[in-house]
Amino acid sequence: MRIAALTITNFRSFGPKPVCIEFDHRLNCFIGLNSAGKTAAMAALQKVFGSRSDRMLYREDFHIAHDSDPASDEAKTLSIEVKVVFGRNDSSVPEFFKDLVVSAPKRSPYLRVLLEAIWTPSPGSMEGEIESGQYVLMVPTGEALTEQTKRNFPKSMYSLFQVIYVPAIRKTAEQLRYASGSILYRLLRTVDYSEGFRKDFKDETDKINAMFHALPSFKNIQDSLSTVWSTFHKDEKYRDANMNFGKGEVEEILRKLEVNFTPGSSAHRNFSVDDLGDGYRSMFYLSLVCTLLEIENSFPADKEIEGDFRPQLTILAVEEPENHIAPQLLGRVVKILGEVAEKANTQVFISTHTPAIVKRIEPETIYHFRIGTQQTTDVNRVTLPDAADEAYKYVKEAVQNFPEIYFAKLVVIGEGDTEEVVFNHLMRVLELDFDDNIISFAPLGHRFVHHIWQLLSSLEIPYITLLDLDLERDGGGWGRIKYVVKELIAIGEDKSKLLETRDGELTEEELDEMHTWDNDNQDDQKAWITFLNDYNVYFSSPLDLDFLLLEAFEDYYTADETYPKNGGPRIPDEATKPKEYEEYLAGAISATLKNPKAKGILYSRDQHKLMIWYKYHFLGRGKPGTHIHVLPNIPDKTLEEDLPEVLVEIFEKIKELIG
Repeated sequence: MRIAALTITNFRSFGPKPVCIEFDHRLNCFIGLNSAGKTAAMAALQKVFGSRSDRMLYREDFHIAHDSDPASDEAKTLSIEVKVVFGRNDSSVPEFFKDLVVSAPKRSPYLRVLLEAIWTPSPGSMEGEIESGQYVLMVPTGEALTEQTKRNFPKSMYSLFQVIYVPAIRKTAEQLRYASGSILYRLLRTVDYSEGFRKDFKDETDKINAMFHALPSFKNIQDSLSTVWSTFHKDEKYRDANMNFGKGEVEEILRKLEVNFTPGSSAHRNFSVDDLGDGYRSMFYLSLVCTLLEIENSFPADKEIEGDFRPQLTILAVEEPENHIAPQLLGRVVKILGEVAEKANTQVFISTHTPAIVKRIEPETIYHFRIGTQQTTDVNRVTLPDAADEAYKYVKEAVQNFPEIYFAKLVVIGEGDTEEVVFNHLMRVLELDFDDNIISFAPLGHRFVHHIWQLLSSLEIPYITLLDLDLERDGGGWGRIKYVVKELIAIGEDKSKLLETRDGELTEEELDEMHTWDNDNQDDQKAWITFLNDYNVYFSSPLDLDFLLLEAFEDYYTADETYPKNGGPRIPDEATKPKEYEEYLAGAISATLKNPKAKGILYSRDQHKLMIWYKYHFLGRGKPGTHIHVLPNIPDKTLEEDLPEVLVEIFEKIKELIG
């Protein structure tokens, strides 16, 4: 038994357009920036299935449009619908059987629960009046609702659901008090206190009281207190003041129950919860929850717990499980929550802000929350290629390795580590802090890039892509342009617009042959590159970003300090050893272009000479390390003035997209 869908309308940050969140798994993760609606979604579950106090509605629960007056006295409505499905041979089916609906023959039956409420102003109260009703819907999803198709939600049915909400701020001490609703209370109410036990407990308490009363000094204190008390009043009802250790009721001692931690043999005292650090307190809070679920699941389905049957569905909602917990322990926390989700009739929902949690969660179980253009919550699922597709594993690993993209307002996609190093340096020089503007860099490369684009598009996160043109490399030049055009078509961009040229629209056959086009036609190639900028796709031309920076800042990349003493390329003297020099140069060209037959005919003589340094720095010593070493040596003013045009355009586009 699990929740299969949650539909929210006009509840807190959710607006008048219904938002339906469909769940296929027992462990689900809500991600997104602060105030995006993650807590509101968890609260919606509480409003439907929580305790009596959790189900209370308040004026602030009703959505207020961003362009309306919060003090408006217009009536407001909200609704929350939950769809519950059942597994094969689910023991909880009999409890709900008469309330189940089915959409078509041979389809699985399910339960629909609807909470509706209306807030109206009241002359006598600023809070107004709230009327609400909770119903079981007797028709399948999609069919019209009438009063006849809505049945009042039976009060007895509330006990069949249980919501355990773990807030971001863990107040562990409150959960360790024997008070209604606390986890300790829920745990201890599962204990069977027989009549015999209660009688024995009272007898033992009476013995303890008698022992103290037998102490002369203790009796003197009580007698003195009773005598003094009697001088203040003459009320027979309160005549004597007695000091006792309770009346022998089990509940009295349970209210005084404490949890202590037993140390190893080297320590000399026990420790209380207050002695724990924030991290251990947070983990102990989760331990209490897991213990409760462990105990409850050990009972048979028809086991009564203080007059109520064991919950048929437990909803565990955990906000920010990462709070106060060291990063190396988060894997253990996620593993435990995953094990909890596998328990019978238990479903787990977590919300998080940290990539450390997201990278440990299956992408298919992630739901991205964001505030849309209407200032209301939008929820989108993470979409991946089909599991049978070759790209599935690549994209899944990519998004798990770079989970920061989920939390970004803008993602810059690059080929690899060079782009990340360069952009991190440039954002300081150009005074555009990626962190302040919530911009993430993702070195995902050009392989399967349209799946990354589809993922970001589905999450409504804008992106910019920088790829290498790789002119004269295998698949480079027109091959790279053809790849991008096909990838843009794959994500649904207007095909006619993409293939339109001054000579008419390219046919499918012509596009398929684009990689064979003559790279000598540089004007046409540059026109296509400029055209693709409209789709936020840019190229490091003519080769890659390493060569682009080497060419723009040659003096700094070839300076003596860029290589160790007695290091650097061993370049034959061009004037005295022309043959050796040309052979050495030819080797550098073929190495740079990654083709033993490459001649570099589309590159100038000066660019050929730079390939000697390209081979030394970027094929022999490592790309990121070279840039990390060289870039700080370039004065900020020089870097900004001589920055390659494509990087200038990208940073202008970034500023445009983030507003």
